[in-house]
Amino acid sequence: MKSSLELKRLIMSSALVAIAFAIELLIKFVLPMFNMPFGGNFIGLSMLPMVIVGYLYGFRYGIIASFVYGVFEIILAPSGYIVGWSFLLDYLVGFTAYGLTGLFVGKLGNLKYVIIGVLIAGVTRYLSVSIAGVIFWSDVANFDAFFYSFITYNLGYNLSTTLITLGILILIRKRIILLNDEYLKVN
Repeated sequence: MKSSLELKRLIMSSALVAIAFAIELLIKFVLPMFNMPFGGNFIGLSMLPMVIVGYLYGFRYGIIASFVYGVFEIILAPSGYIVGWSFLLDYLVGFTAYGLTGLFVGKLGNLKYVIIGVLIAGVTRYLSVSIAGVIFWSDVANFDAFFYSFITYNLGYNLSTTLITLGILILIRKRIILLNDEYLKVN
């Protein structure tokens, strides 16, 4: 009985990773005007399925699913910008941060924890990619890499991604809980 439940969670987590990747592909190629030149976009709806995994199935599933998603994101990365710390901070740590909502497993019905979880995930990602930007631009640019990375480049799209994800999640969270409960029923 327990293995059936674990298998269903694994299948749903995998499906949500695939949905996140499909969303990212759609935004990248259908709505290119929202893409940032060195990666990232202002819509960022791929965050939504990843934070749902954490809320539904916990920290382990959230972190693993988000890590796998980060590996897939490397495929879409602009060529020449995955170097050294960028690989780790932009992609692996940055996207894995979405799984931090797993700290609030089972709390999708509680608005306070929805807000806190998404904000923790969004801020952690923002800090990770901004630090990666500072490291990268400090070596190759003749401008203030800290200001550029933390304010000019990463703040806008990370803020919009987090707020859009939070807004949609608030609207659909009760339906997600019902669908998940129905899906996880063991016959």
